[in-house]
Amino acid sequence: MSERVHPIRRWRAAGLAVGALVLAAACTSQPTGNTSSSGSPSAASKAITQIAIAVPAKITDYGWNQQGVNAARTVAQAAGAHLTVVSDIGYNNTQSLLSQLAQRHAQFIIAHASGYDTAAKQVALRYHVPIMTYDIPNELVPGLVSNITTSAQQGGYLAGILAARMTKTKTVGIVISASDTNWYEMSGGFAAGVHSVNPKVKIRFAEIGPAAYDDSAGGKRVAQTVISAGADVVFAMGDGASFGYLQAISNASVGHKVWYIGDIGSMAPIDTKHVLLSSELWNFTGAFTQAVHDIKNGTYGSHGYNLDLANGGISLLKTSYIPAAVWSEIQTAQKQIISGQLKVPVATTLPAVKALVAKG
Repeated sequence: MSERVHPIRRWRAAGLAVGALVLAAACTSQPTGNTSSSGSPSAASKAITQIAIAVPAKITDYGWNQQGVNAARTVAQAAGAHLTVVSDIGYNNTQSLLSQLAQRHAQFIIAHASGYDTAAKQVALRYHVPIMTYDIPNELVPGLVSNITTSAQQGGYLAGILAARMTKTKTVGIVISASDTNWYEMSGGFAAGVHSVNPKVKIRFAEIGPAAYDDSAGGKRVAQTVISAGADVVFAMGDGASFGYLQAISNASVGHKVWYIGDIGSMAPIDTKHVLLSSELWNFTGAFTQAVHDIKNGTYGSHGYNLDLANGGISLLKTSYIPAAVWSEIQTAQKQIISGQLKVPVATTLPAVKALVAKG
């Protein structure tokens, strides 16, 4: 797949800025699809040749943005479609930017942030283009709007088992970067997983701020706080804040090893101090692939898409630092979750998370 850069203009809170559309062209000479006269996409009988994804931050975050773009690239290549990537757009002019993608004849737009949901729906309705949103399962519009949700608590539970087995201080930490439902789900699942192994393990919980996703300095500061409180395994959720987590854990000077369990992607490529124990990985490829299939078949918008252990949308990263016996225990728990034998609690609010943290 080749890539070209095509400049556009976008506006941020600080003023006028210059962005870029990265066109990833797959090998195809098929024409761009159109919409039907009724206003619903007529892609049921046509190939998808134009896909676009808009992400709020840089695609080099080893997390949410990078995982989304990587999945979109994989799906576009498999479909023989051109991919347009618009990155680092923030949240201040989303509707205008999504509109530009629609005007450029995108046949499927991935609005890759839950903060884009309202604008994405408006663009879908105005331009009659199928758009993917996040975390709001009741906002379906047949032919036009669907969404991705996660069973993030499942991966969190497995991470909790790992943390409970690896801690030497019998204290582990949870750090989240925002008041985010997915972070709550993972935190609650993690707490339940920890306590399933040892109810006496203490869990230190901290939040950087209500929407500090990319606050690297805040991530470093708060991670240092839970480490100072005795945590030697820290389950920390970013996005850009993850760089601060990694720095704090890598440079921890507490006289013993401190492990980092990350989220969504893997920071292993930049883990020079070898502290990344694991990560709860999210893979959007299956959901995007099914969405393209549904657009072609005229069933898009009739249902949502969920990432979980069963479909591979959620998984736990296996590293060489995890003992074989511990990994075997994790795999057993995973099979039990998938079969329904093991029910992981779902916490979607801060009070629910704190209740699971304190349960012990």
